[in-house]
Amino acid sequence: MTIALKTEKMRNYILIVSLLCWSFIVNAQKFSPEIRYDKTSNSVSLSDSSGTVSIRLKCDKGCEIDNLKIQNNQVVSNGNSIYTGFKQGSETFTSAKSSQIPKVSIAKNIVEIKGIRYGKSTFAIEESWIFTILKNSVRWQINRNYLNDGTMDQSYLPAWTFDLMQTWDGAILNNGGVAWCRFLEKENYTYGTHASGMTFWNRNANSCFRITSETDKNGDPAASFTHLKNGAFGVVQTWSDREIKTKYGFHRFVENGSDVFAPVSVKKSAVNITCSLRALKYNEAYDRGTLYGINETSVNEILNTIARYSVVDQNLYGSNGWRTGYAVLQEQWLALFGLAIDDPEYIRGFSQTLEYEKDHAILPDGRVLPRWHHDAGDAMPNTFTKDGYYECQWGYMLDSQPAYAIDVAEQFDMNGDIAWLRKFKPACEKVLDYMIRRDSDGNGLFEVIQNTRKEQKGTDWLDVVWASYEVSTINALMYKALDRWSELENLLGDPIMSEQYKSLANKLKRAFNKNSSDGGFWNPDKKWYVHWREKDGSVYGNNLVSVANLMAIGYGLCDDPSRKEAILTQMEELNKKENLFIWPSCYFPYEEGVGLLNVNYPWPNYENGDLFLGWAELGTRCYAEKNPEIAVKYIKNVISKYEHDGLAHQRYLRNSQTGAGEDILANNAMAIVGLYRNIYGIRPQYNRLFLEPHLTSELSGTEVTYNLRNKNYRIKLKPDQTTVKTGNFSVSSSKPFAVNPGKNKVAIFFGNEPTETFTANSSHACKIELIEKHDSLFSWRESTGNGKVEYALRGLNPTKGYSVLINRNILKKSKPDAKGVLAFTSLGAENEIVVKCNE
Repeated sequence: MTIALKTEKMRNYILIVSLLCWSFIVNAQKFSPEIRYDKTSNSVSLSDSSGTVSIRLKCDKGCEIDNLKIQNNQVVSNGNSIYTGFKQGSETFTSAKSSQIPKVSIAKNIVEIKGIRYGKSTFAIEESWIFTILKNSVRWQINRNYLNDGTMDQSYLPAWTFDLMQTWDGAILNNGGVAWCRFLEKENYTYGTHASGMTFWNRNANSCFRITSETDKNGDPAASFTHLKNGAFGVVQTWSDREIKTKYGFHRFVENGSDVFAPVSVKKSAVNITCSLRALKYNEAYDRGTLYGINETSVNEILNTIARYSVVDQNLYGSNGWRTGYAVLQEQWLALFGLAIDDPEYIRGFSQTLEYEKDHAILPDGRVLPRWHHDAGDAMPNTFTKDGYYECQWGYMLDSQPAYAIDVAEQFDMNGDIAWLRKFKPACEKVLDYMIRRDSDGNGLFEVIQNTRKEQKGTDWLDVVWASYEVSTINALMYKALDRWSELENLLGDPIMSEQYKSLANKLKRAFNKNSSDGGFWNPDKKWYVHWREKDGSVYGNNLVSVANLMAIGYGLCDDPSRKEAILTQMEELNKKENLFIWPSCYFPYEEGVGLLNVNYPWPNYENGDLFLGWAELGTRCYAEKNPEIAVKYIKNVISKYEHDGLAHQRYLRNSQTGAGEDILANNAMAIVGLYRNIYGIRPQYNRLFLEPHLTSELSGTEVTYNLRNKNYRIKLKPDQTTVKTGNFSVSSSKPFAVNPGKNKVAIFFGNEPTETFTANSSHACKIELIEKHDSLFSWRESTGNGKVEYALRGLNPTKGYSVLINRNILKKSKPDAKGVLAFTSLGAENEIVVKCNE
């Protein structure tokens, strides 16, 4: 018996050792580098260990990559190549033509090429290249030595020439933006931006090529993307130890060549650039889950193209785009782009943008300059600053004041960085105070600069409609800003300012909802809100302006159910009557003479009746609570338009519902933001992910893959239950709730309370189904297998006793600690847990 036992143990030992050895051999084969050197042609072929990035280096006359395959798709060949170099005047010097033959050496997984030299006696460069083959990528290090001081019109560090413009759909940039090839449709069209990383993608080939670059010094990166004359796609990356400025004003897009950026001067010095090259599958790299009832491919493409096009450059986020070069600060939805785009680099980029605007777009008196443009063509005379911000030629756009404060507040929801938010406290107080001072008659409504339409100046997003004096849109935004900053001031430890903002918001709300005959905006006969009131008491924009009415409902000013029902019912009936695919700017004509004549009249035209998609998120917000089917209908309508025309328009004409306008608006993607925020109910908060879906039956079963602050979530949606899986935990409820995961723990919030109801700690898989919460009772079900779970309920009354029941059996009777925390441990399995107050 003993001998048999020992023999069995020996067999098991030998089996384990054999498996380990086999695993080592398999992995060694799988991860072994593939390098082939052809001495005759002096070329090297190499690929990463997964075989998805394949490179051929041609080193006979210099050094260049003359063949590149990404996942077996040929992307560089036929005389196109990848190289380094520079341009001075009409002369171009590249690594492909070295003044000496480079030397190639190979050791294990490293290929090194030394002695690449090019230029002329007055300015020359010498380089060595080092390729390191890794498991799933290739690292390319460029060690460059400037042998003289000099100035380069262009510096190639490196330059990539892909075979065709169609090789890639575009490149998603690590500054949050996108170089979309659709908008580089003609030869010599070039877009330039400050980015050090990019992910090229081809949807049809399900292929991505990610380039991540860095320097050994603090440097400023730039990249340009050009439609070359032979139909190839040219990409130039570069670095400088100082800011790389644009060549033609602030233009990032040029139509006559590749020189977006000004020349770069360098000293005799050395710089090392490292590029990580990696191939990915597009559907895995940008996986948004399984979206039932919606074309998830179109949703993904809209967010990766139209929405990202809003980034002109680093520090320049808006909702127009880089073709026409506008960034508009008078839009309160800018932070919401990040909610749907769901990319940490986009979130980081907009956080940085708001800081930049704080320092460059806000005047000493608190005035927020409402626009940035690549030249002064849209500016009010003498207002265009050295940084490109200005007052709009059409009037003083005072919605920029509350919009900026709202964007900061909602960006804080995304980044969750309270130290970042604290930087904005003085600035946002000054910005809001600028408007607070504009209530000359003390009635609670804030006034714009002009008193009457006769001054022919705009003041809000509908900038060529002459809204004057007390404007409902401006006041709706002020209510939203004051309400949000009342919360934030309290969080930042300033209850006095919090109470001041709350009081002003309440006063504004009361005045706003008065009948128009009594000094408010409500028209009781028409059952809608008017656009503005002039100083003499006359009312204009009495034509069911969508913007004004959606703001009133969506931002909480209108909380009267009958009023909300009246407005939304009218809008839906009128949309059906005209078969409109989205909400128009207004439903009936503006009065004569209250807008720019040659663009707004005859009705319907432009801001007097056409269809702008930027307000689609707000529209879906208003309908989602009671009629999610209506909201989903319009989201699907926008997706259908995208599949038909790409949404590459400024607006849609009322009569034909076809796209029009040269200024392509990235905010055409806002319907998809509405899908995420209002239908899927994904509502990031600074310390939690709040879920409040309004799902329709056709979307049931949707599973959204979501990332918030580097925490991953899988959100499964059904009309009667929402489940989120994160880490070890799966939490579900039929009502709104929130979670915040940590290592082997999760904080759970019933509803949208700012502090957690309880935390659960477990190193095992744990399912928690929330049942109910009252002042004196909490209940949930757990399913944990055999693993124990440590719970801590918070916010309890420390003077009262509580009972913890598991499957109706009392586990514990106790008072919470002095901080109102009651801790207990469940031993797992299938349990129903109830915690109730004994008094």
